[in-house]
Amino acid sequence: MDISSVWESIYASAVDFYNSPLFLVVKILLGVYTAVLFADIILLVVKKGVKGSMLETLTGMKIPEELTVRKKKLREKWMKIRERLESPTPDHYKLAIIEADNVIDNLIIGLGYKGENMLERLDGIPDTQVPNIAGMKHAHEIRNRIINDESFELNREEAEDIIRHYEEFLRHFQVLN
Repeated sequence: MDISSVWESIYASAVDFYNSPLFLVVKILLGVYTAVLFADIILLVVKKGVKGSMLETLTGMKIPEELTVRKKKLREKWMKIRERLESPTPDHYKLAIIEADNVIDNLIIGLGYKGENMLERLDGIPDTQVPNIAGMKHAHEIRNRIINDESFELNREEAEDIIRHYEEFLRHFQVLN
């Protein structure tokens, strides 16, 4: 028995299997399965609607333009907030936190979360959808203390820590690297 006869035997067995009734049943079942999957995709598209962005479809949430096509502008705004932390003046640290909180709050509103204030909107965000909700709540509480308590003191390290909570949100949406 030489190698060519082995190959001929394997080829003949493969052709026989391909033409067998068993393989015909497998082909029919796979065809039906493919048709059902295709119909499911069409039904999902019809139900979801064709309008809207692909990113919204993939993430399951409305994404504001600042997190997609206007990232550069948002990044520039964030760098200005970061520059305030370079100042030796504590009032600049407070202003940086207030501005950062406003930027993030506007993004959360753009994501479609409802609430009368940022804390309510943060409560409406599932932990699995956006990271570090607890950190952002803490940062927002500090922002509220800055607004409501004129004697509230804040050093640069504390301000940096608060800003990092907001930056984690921006990193999640790949605004910051």
